[in-house]
Amino acid sequence: MYKKILLMLICGGISCACFGQFSLEQIRQLKGLLITAKKDSGKLYISYQLASGYRFSNIDSSLLYTDKAIAIADKMDFQAAKAQILSLKGSTFLEAGKLPESLQFQYESLKIGEKIKDSSVIAYALNGIGNIYMELADYGKANQYYFSSKDLFQKINDTGMFYNEISNIGNVHALMRKPDSALYYQQMVYNTLLKTNDRDRFTRPEIMYRMGTAYKLKGDNLEALKYYQKGIVEAGIDNDVRGLSISNLFIAELYKQMKYPDSSLLYAYRALHLGEEVSFRKGIYDASIFLSDMYKNTHQFDSAFKYLTRANVEKDSLIGSKRFQQLQRIVLDEQEHQREVDANRVAVENRRKQNLLLASLGVFLIVAAILYRNNQLKQKTNKTLKITLDNLKATQGQLIQSEKMASLGELTAGIAHEIQNPLNFVNNFSEVNKELLEELKAERLKPNAEREEALENELINDVISNEEKINHHGKRADAIVKGMLQHSRSSNGVKEPTDMNALCDEYLRLAYHGLRAKDKSFNATLITDFDASIGMINVIPQDIGRVILNLITNAFYVVDEKKKQVGDDYEPTVSVSTRKANGKIEICVKDNGNGISAKVLDKIFQPFFTTKPTGQGTGLGLSLSYDIVKAHGGELKVETKEGEGTTFVILLPV
Repeated sequence: MYKKILLMLICGGISCACFGQFSLEQIRQLKGLLITAKKDSGKLYISYQLASGYRFSNIDSSLLYTDKAIAIADKMDFQAAKAQILSLKGSTFLEAGKLPESLQFQYESLKIGEKIKDSSVIAYALNGIGNIYMELADYGKANQYYFSSKDLFQKINDTGMFYNEISNIGNVHALMRKPDSALYYQQMVYNTLLKTNDRDRFTRPEIMYRMGTAYKLKGDNLEALKYYQKGIVEAGIDNDVRGLSISNLFIAELYKQMKYPDSSLLYAYRALHLGEEVSFRKGIYDASIFLSDMYKNTHQFDSAFKYLTRANVEKDSLIGSKRFQQLQRIVLDEQEHQREVDANRVAVENRRKQNLLLASLGVFLIVAAILYRNNQLKQKTNKTLKITLDNLKATQGQLIQSEKMASLGELTAGIAHEIQNPLNFVNNFSEVNKELLEELKAERLKPNAEREEALENELINDVISNEEKINHHGKRADAIVKGMLQHSRSSNGVKEPTDMNALCDEYLRLAYHGLRAKDKSFNATLITDFDASIGMINVIPQDIGRVILNLITNAFYVVDEKKKQVGDDYEPTVSVSTRKANGKIEICVKDNGNGISAKVLDKIFQPFFTTKPTGQGTGLGLSLSYDIVKAHGGELKVETKEGEGTTFVILLPV
């Protein structure tokens, strides 16, 4: 009971850690209380409060008190408190720009939370992981974690963190350049903020500058400036030095856009110095890049080079190759941990079924003994024996199916070596780049008379070429991994009424513009014929959308390949149509490409079969699409004619 009360205090403290900061006088009083505290519980709570209070104003002090609090929690064997403090430590490392360390501590917190089944701990860890993916610009994954933590915070009635996640979701939309959605979410939080004076549960500085950013994206600079200035005022009240740095840099960017260069430089200098005060590395990097660009635009190249050099120092500590490798290792370790958990779960289930089989065999032996001893009831006993044998066959079938599912994990592990090839390319080209850059550095240290400009340009071109190859092979490995994971994991989505016409139209445009963004030379005629009478269909929209997108993307690929072969006399055309027929909904994706040859037609739905060149396809798209449609009780069919085109038909029950 005592530990529960202390944990409630610490959870309350988390809100303070995430939002309002302590004044210098409050921190001084807490230090005095820590000196006089006699019980470990008191020392734990005060150390945690000091770590929280220093988070946005003195990162080193925050980490010092976090470590003290963790040591006390270990001494008390207080796992829930330790998990909350580990999450705070991860968030503090994120403020310092140390993403690998931050992710490591958030995963540790999450594992403890899942082990002790503590929703509060899990929610804070998910929030922290979402923040890291937002910094990595993986906005889809960031929002995935934010929505999960938002639901948990709502479940445990943590109002402050619930609205914090809504603000984070709005910020992700701002980063994705979606001003209407960004302002919608931030306005929801701001309206709630106006109804309360609670500074502990709402990040007032952050809410203000995020409101400003939303208005800036909508083109309302005066309204944006008003909220950015409010952010400075609120950050000053909260002793939030990080928030001050961010707000000043936003104002600098706004003044630059409004053609006030002197004011822009003034606020940029303030942002840089404030970031330096608390070792806010991302703030230092952003401010340095901004100042370098400002001086470059005014042809003050010495100052531009000075701040660019400073930015590069921070960039290496934030996202340098070693930092990226650490982050990659942590993510892979977590994925391996999840695979081990899944494998253990399958093993336990198999043992349970084996025990069931043994029990059934025991029943069978008992029945056989009864048969032997009761010849007069032979016919009746034979019936019982037949029923028992049928049950045994059913159980055996279940075991066989279970083994098939377990073998899927082994298949995935066996194919993992396929990823090694592109990774070897990445590693080799990275080593070559290092040597080239060292050679370039040595060349540039020579006196001007001895330097060979042609050699320098050749080295630079070699580095650029290698970087393109690293990017190509990295994307190749990423596609293989994502494809295998998608194929091995079943969806846990919920069916809901869906406008199939709107879904088809959305993914047609999405696929077309996505391909155009990668290849400006690509063009195709788009034809749609949607039956307005089909109404709403009960499906899992994300899964069916994935099927439609895959079929449309394949159609664009084949017409583009034919265009390259035939030339200007050929007009690439892709059509999408819907109609209701015979109690089913029919979705057709048609292209006028080269069609599918008869010798491979029977293989196109098999996993890992692809007709694309090596590195351009994993062979999982159509297989996964086939499984999704089957899971919806439908059919996926193909109609093709070599040289003329192909039509894929999705049939779904109404």
